[in-house]
Amino acid sequence: MLRFRAQVGLLSLLVLCASPALWSCNTAIDTSAYDAAVQASKDHQAKYQIIDDTIIQGYLKRHNYTAADYQRTASGLYLVTLTAGTGTQVTAGKQISVKYTGKYVSKAVENTVFDTSDNAPSKSFDYTVGITSLIEGWKEGVSLMRQGDRKLLLIPSYLAYGPSGYGPIPPDTPILFDMQIVTVSP
Repeated sequence: MLRFRAQVGLLSLLVLCASPALWSCNTAIDTSAYDAAVQASKDHQAKYQIIDDTIIQGYLKRHNYTAADYQRTASGLYLVTLTAGTGTQVTAGKQISVKYTGKYVSKAVENTVFDTSDNAPSKSFDYTVGITSLIEGWKEGVSLMRQGDRKLLLIPSYLAYGPSGYGPIPPDTPILFDMQIVTVSP
């Protein structure tokens, strides 16, 4: 029994000695590096909102589109209606079929195609709205379309692939999709 009390006493002494170390775990974590990275990301996006808008406005001007020809959303996405559809509105949960061609917006490479539905077996991209993971500019643009619509979606980089880029699309690159909604499920 004496041996047991000695062990309990030794254990109590260890806990007492370790307590300050355990209490120190309750101190605030220094998040200054994280906070600085978040601020740098916000600053980067604010900078590219201006740059991308200038590039997109240049594209519109080069192609003789006026303010009457396009819609600019609050996010910075531009839509130019090429053909107005009269069919079903695209909404979440609908199965849709889209024909598209993706190009760059910058003058030096604006005729370069980086992706097209022509490469798909059905010559279209079929998916369920709201379920398939897509870039923000595509999701927003499609939600503003209906069956039969053909529109140019001019997408700023921060609504596309951002500072990372993706595949053939360099970082911070505004892009466009010439997009036609072929079918929308009833």
